[in-house]
Amino acid sequence: MTNPAHISKTLTCSCFHFRHLPRAPNALWGVVPPSRAFSRRIPPQRGGKLSLPTRTSPLAPLGVTAALQAKKDPSIKPRSKIFDEFSLRDRVGLVSGANQGLGLEMALALCEAGARVVYCLDRAAAPAQDWHATREYVERMANGSRLEYVSCDVTDQQRVWKIGEEIGDKEGRFDIGVATAGVPSLHINCLDYPHEQLRKVLDVNTCGALFTAQAAGRQMTRFNMSGSIILIASMSGSITNRGHAWVSYNSSKAAVIQMARSMACELGDKGIRVNSVSPGHIFTNMSAAELETRPQLLDIWSDFNPLRRIGTTDEFRGVITWLASDASSFCTGSEYAPIT
Repeated sequence: MTNPAHISKTLTCSCFHFRHLPRAPNALWGVVPPSRAFSRRIPPQRGGKLSLPTRTSPLAPLGVTAALQAKKDPSIKPRSKIFDEFSLRDRVGLVSGANQGLGLEMALALCEAGARVVYCLDRAAAPAQDWHATREYVERMANGSRLEYVSCDVTDQQRVWKIGEEIGDKEGRFDIGVATAGVPSLHINCLDYPHEQLRKVLDVNTCGALFTAQAAGRQMTRFNMSGSIILIASMSGSITNRGHAWVSYNSSKAAVIQMARSMACELGDKGIRVNSVSPGHIFTNMSAAELETRPQLLDIWSDFNPLRRIGTTDEFRGVITWLASDASSFCTGSEYAPIT
């Protein structure tokens, strides 16, 4: 048998790394991605027989099982269900940092996939023009989805929890939580980095992500339902951006990646999945401001990626919809990141 110690811990697919849940005592190995299936814990035996964990999809039968049933029963009419697996029909979600940019893009993707409602949290007292235009777009789609805006400072744990409770009270369920809110770091030498600025970055990027995940997970637990929590980290949490004095930002995002793994282990037995997404260099308002003052960075950032370009926010619609949906029901504790 292949020695697991000789197998790479990273599965490469296209231009993304899939970094997996580390082995830990009492870890829920029934939910690790297939590439690490060889190292999952052996299921307990009952009555001398191997007892395998099972999950029945509400869309069952699926895949080859459906094909075999159709073979036995010619009256069964084959139909595609793959897009049904990505459907978020009637689900309730929350996305922090969703007044504009990457967060708003993700909120819209969830609505297009059929979510009943997506609550957009951001610190601005009133939503931006981009948000209003997106809400109008969702209304005109006429698929039953809607966007709601809630002004909130994600560093206020009790406030974030309360918003989660209010959503649960109103909607009667809670399915998806996406923590996108974040702030950049000032370019300050690591030996001189001031405590006040460090605290600001960690409070928003790390504590805010945890509080958002808690708000979602507490409601999923309240309603005794499975769900998906997605934490937006950064490639800067796994690599160091040479030429950038970003000790606070890099550290805050590294914490988010490990946070997702830890929460995945704790919440797996509740059917709650937790994953992180680490975007690479993406063209957003934040990166645009950086490029205005240092335009030479565009070529440098582009050269970091095998595609020789930076990404756009709409290129994360697919991975977020996949992670939020039943199509990723066997994925938890993983980081989805570009090759850098």
